[in-house]
Formats: sequence, structure tokens, C-alpha cells
Amino acid sequence: MFQLPFKLFLSLILASTGCTSRVKSPKASLAQQVAQSIAPAPSDTIPKPPSFDPAKYPFIDFAANTIERKEQLVPFFSRLDALISGKSQQVRILHIGDSHIQGDYFTGWMRDFFQEEFGQAGRGLVFPYREAGSYNARDIKTSSRGNWQGRKSTFQNTEIPIGISAMGIRTYYEDFEINIFPQDLYGLDQRFNSVTIFHEKGPQIFDMLVETGRKEPRPPKIPAAKVITASVVSKPLLNPGTSRHKVRSGESLYSISRRYHCNIAELRRLNGLNSNLIHPGDYLKVPASNRVVPRQTPPPAPDLNAFIEAGAKVVSSKSNPEQPFISVVNLDTLTSVLRIKGLRSNPQQERATLFGFLLENNTQPGVLYCSAGANGVTYYHYNRAENFADQAAMLFPDLIIITLGTNESFLPVSKMGEVEREIASFLKKLRTKMPNVPILVTINPDVLKNKSSDNTIGMQVRDILRKQTQEQNVAIWDLHQIMGGLGSMRRWRSAGLAQADGIHFTEQGYLVKAQLLYSALMKAYAAD
Repeated sequence: MFQLPFKLFLSLILASTGCTSRVKSPKASLAQQVAQSIAPAPSDTIPKPPSFDPAKYPFIDFAANTIERKEQLVPFFSRLDALISGKSQQVRILHIGDSHIQGDYFTGWMRDFFQEEFGQAGRGLVFPYREAGSYNARDIKTSSRGNWQGRKSTFQNTEIPIGISAMGIRTYYEDFEINIFPQDLYGLDQRFNSVTIFHEKGPQIFDMLVETGRKEPRPPKIPAAKVITASVVSKPLLNPGTSRHKVRSGESLYSISRRYHCNIAELRRLNGLNSNLIHPGDYLKVPASNRVVPRQTPPPAPDLNAFIEAGAKVVSSKSNPEQPFISVVNLDTLTSVLRIKGLRSNPQQERATLFGFLLENNTQPGVLYCSAGANGVTYYHYNRAENFADQAAMLFPDLIIITLGTNESFLPVSKMGEVEREIASFLKKLRTKMPNVPILVTINPDVLKNKSSDNTIGMQVRDILRKQTQEQNVAIWDLHQIMGGLGSMRRWRSAGLAQADGIHFTEQGYLVKAQLLYSALMKAYAAD
């Protein structure tokens, strides 16, 4: 096990404060700590959390801030011991959730706390949520080329599968491009030298090129191609009007636009749509079937030879039974930008489907804290995310944290039986796929109905989670009780820790949540 002095240090600090902002490493000298405290913070980073004063938040039940059934986390604590003692290079945490997780406020601070103490092994799992029509994590910027379709697991009417990030994106553009730029918001080293791509494989899937971050000049940026209309050699436009199309299950605006030789923007304009969301049974206006559409000149393809010469590496989409969803690319040097381009190697290839990217720094030991979440999801949706559990297993986590239950708190009482079955099913699925990985369930927070009324359904969800985790012997952290119980969200909101909707937290509120959870974990670790 880990050396006693540090464990004793943790015990003394945590016991004296009830909850601390961060446990500083004893390796740092007093002079170094003083220098760090007076050094001006960079303008592009968030200030480090101040000392956490329990008296400032009297409504928080600090006595309840513990990990119940903490013995279930002993394998994770042993992995931390091995990391610190030099017997292991990396510890991986996978944090699963809903909108509380997607924005990465809560998990961003958890990543910061763990990596400051145990070492920085990279940013972890990232996903271009913006390209899926949603919002990115706060420290991730993205750009792209190509027309992307997105599907998150609350929408079940598209053909795009769901993967590790609780979403999926797809394009039919062979010259697609995805760029991901991790931002330094927490004073962490965001560079990486290894990328694991979670993607669809098979004979119909495009290959990819991944830039390695080498210092050779990059190929010139290719501007977005203007659509050039070729000469019409058939009959002229016969009817500029429209006809009706009934949406079938599995269809999307993109597939319908291809069928009627138009683009998504035109379909949205014809139908007054503000988004790409459609449902089976909807009737859409589409260009008349006898409309003659000129064939468009395809946009110029990127100069792939120049890209390869600049150090890019080819990722094959060929099926691999041992790694059905992932491809690992080891880069030539540490970099802070991920650039991926499409590569059509044979005529069969017609699409690319991406689920996420794992960014690792293998030059130093540390923690890799990965978050996967989508706005509006529940245990039900994760159970129906076709590839989620399989891809989660390929992440090889040492600990799984589940933060769900908020959206279940707004379901009718008649649905509570289904909620219990979905929770039981998801926990069993994870246990089946990853039998030796500890699971920590964070109990749903207190939330308000219609911004003001007590939510008693949330109490029922809490009781169901406590029951199922006890039956399956899973560790829990009861945020509902720690917050102060039923109606406590109003007090959190009055203190500036929660937003006006009575559901989500403010930046400071997510920081306080992270301080509480990290403190509870460290107390359990120190006692191990």
C-alpha cells in the first residue's frame, strides 16, 4: 500500500476541514508553495479554488459527505497506490452522466483535483458535440469540414449508432475534416502524444488521416468550396414547386435531402424548421419530383499527399475483431491540436461515423479522467445506446462514476417501476462487461419543479438508487442528502450555487460539488 505519511497527512487535513479544496502534495517545498500562492494566475485560466469554509454553506450536510460501501472502491485505491509508488503508469476514471456532465464543469474540476495530486496523463475523452448540434465541453473548441449528422441517445429515430460519448456523428463527405483544440482552463497540461479514435469500422467506412503534430509546415488550408452549377444538359426546370414527403423511421434531413437532390438548409427553409430534428410520421415539403437539378461540381479534395508528407498517419477502417471500435495512433511528439481528415481508399467507402477521441500523454504518469454525458439522458437511454458498454470496456477504466437521475426526477410516479428496472439493468450491464471495475453511483441532486416547487419524485428516484445499489453492492455518494434534502436546491440557489431553473448548478456550484466529492473520495482513500 501507499506510504503511511501521506495517508496520515490526508487523514489529518480532511478530518480538520470536513471538506478541502485540494490536498496538496507533500513533495512540494514550503518555498514552492509560497511562490505558487503569490504568482499571478494566467489570464486564460480559472483561479484555483479557495479554501472551502463549511460555515459559508450551513445548509450542506457535511457529516453525510462520505462514500457509502467504500470497501467496493479498494481496487481503485490500490491502483492509486501503484501509480504513486511507480508500479503503474496510469489510472483511468470514466464519469458517465447527463447535462451535469456534458459541459464538463463538474468533471473538469474533478479532473483538476486528481491530476494536480496524482499526475497529468492527458485530457482524456473528448467529443465534438458542436458538430452533433449540441454544445462542447467548456474547455474544448472544435471546427470541421463536411456536412455532419448528429444523434444523441434521447433521439431514437436516426440510423446513427451511439457510442462512448453518449452521442455519435456521421458524414458522407469523403474529404471531411475534424479539428479539436483543448483549451487550458484549469492550469493543466493538455498536450497529448497518443490518440484512441472510437469509430465505426467496415468496408463502407472511410479511412482517416491523423496529424502527428510534427513541426514540418502544414499543407495550405483549403478554403470552403463554393458550389458551382454545371451546365444543364437535360430539360430545363419544369416545376419549381414542392411536393410532400412522409418521414419514415430511420430517416433524417440529410438522407431526405439526398433523395430529393437538395440540401438540408433548403429543407429547413421550406418547412420553417429551426433544427434538424424530425419524427416518423411528419410531412415535409420537398422539391417537386419532376424538378431537374443541375449536377454540382464536387469541391476540391484536400492535398492528401502534402498532408502525409507533413507527418500524418493513416487510420484504416478495416474491421478488426480484437478492436472493433477503436484505432490507436501514437504521435511523434506532444501536441495540443487534433486534426483528422477523411481518406477514401476504395469505391465502396461511403461514410464515417465517430464516437469520441481519447487524448493521452504517455510521457509521464498520472490520472486520465474521462467524462461522457449528454443533455437529457437517463438510465433508459444508456441502456439503448447500442455500443456504449462495449466501447466503455475498451477504455479500460479503473473506476466508473455514474451521475444520472436528474431527468428521471421529472417522470410521472407511474414510471418509477420502469426507472428501477432501467437502473438495475444498466448496473448489471456494466458489471457484466467490466466485472472487476469498481462503480460509484452519485445519487441524484435535489431539484425543483417549475423553478419553485419541491420535487418529491426526486426523493423516490433517490430511494430507488439507494435500493438498487445496495442490492448490487455498489458504492454511493448521496448528493441529495449532502445538499440538505428535499427543498435544499432553493438554498443552493440563494447562495449563488444553482441556476434559476432549479435544476442545474452555477460554475461555483459545480466547483463546490467537485470539492465535496473529491474530499469524500480522499477521506475513503486515506482510511483504506
